Amino acid sequence: MLECQQCGHDVICHFTVLEKYERFWLDLDQDVVLGSGLCESLRHLGERWAEAVGSSIGLRTLNERINQLAPLLSQAHHTPITQVPAVIQFDGIWLRLQIPTGTVKTDRRQRRRQQHKGKRMVLLVALGLWTDGSGRREILDWELAEGETQPDWQRLLDRLEERGVRPEAGLQAVIRDGKGELGAAVAQVYGTRVIEQRCVFHKLRNVADKAREDKSGEAHRELREQLLEQASAIYQAETATQARERLRIWVRTWQEQAPKAV
Repeated sequence: MLECQQCGHDVICHFTVLEKYERFWLDLDQDVVLGSGLCESLRHLGERWAEAVGSSIGLRTLNERINQLAPLLSQAHHTPITQVPAVIQFDGIWLRLQIPTGTVKTDRRQRRRQQHKGKRMVLLVALGLWTDGSGRREILDWELAEGETQPDWQRLLDRLEERGVRPEAGLQAVIRDGKGELGAAVAQVYGTRVIEQRCVFHKLRNVADKAREDKSGEAHRELREQLLEQASAIYQAETATQARERLRIWVRTWQEQAPKAV
C-alpha cells in the first residue's frame, strides 16, 4: 500500500477525495450556469448548495465561478459543430429578464444595491436531434432577442450555418412552429435543401387550448384527454391514407362536442 509522505494516509484515499472534490465543482459550475441564466440570485444558489453539502458557500465564491465561466458562453457560439444532427427543432422560449435600471438604493442592512426591472425577452433555441438510435439531443445554439422576427431568427440560423450545420454535413430536416418569420429565415438559409415539418407539439397544444374552451373545468378533464389522445394518434399513422382516415373518424367523433378544437 502506498502512503502519503506528509500525512501517512493511503494515497488511493487522497485520489478518491480529489475526485469527489473535482466532481463537486463540476456540479456546482453547471448549477451556477443554469441558475444565473434563470436570473437566480447568488444568495438563493448559496442556500441551496449549503443545504446539499452541509456547509456554507460564500457569495464571493459563487460570483467568481460565474466570472470564470462567462467567457465560455461566447466560445460556445463560435466553436465549429463537427457532429451535425439529422434534425433541428427551432422554438422560442419567452422569459422575463432582469435589466439594471442604473439606479442604486440602500437596503435595510445598509447595503447599496443595483435596481433592476423585468423585461420580456425571448430565447430562440436550436435543439439538435440525432436519428442514429442513440437518442441523443443537444442544444446547438441560442439567441436572446426582443421578438421572434425574421432578423432575430436569421442571426441564429446564419451562425449555425457558419459553424458547419449544413445539409452536406448531415442535416436533413427542420422542425418549426407555424410562424412565418421563422419559415422565411429557414428558407433564406437552407432553401429547399432540407425537409420542413410543422411541430406536432405546437399543433396539439393549439387543439388542447381550444378543447379547454369547448369543454372547460375539471368535470371534462377525462373527455379532453380522450380527445387529445385520439388527435395524437393521427400523427402516429404509418401512411398518409391511414392518417386521413383517423382524422375523418376524429372529426366525426368530436365535431359536435368540441367544434373549436376540431
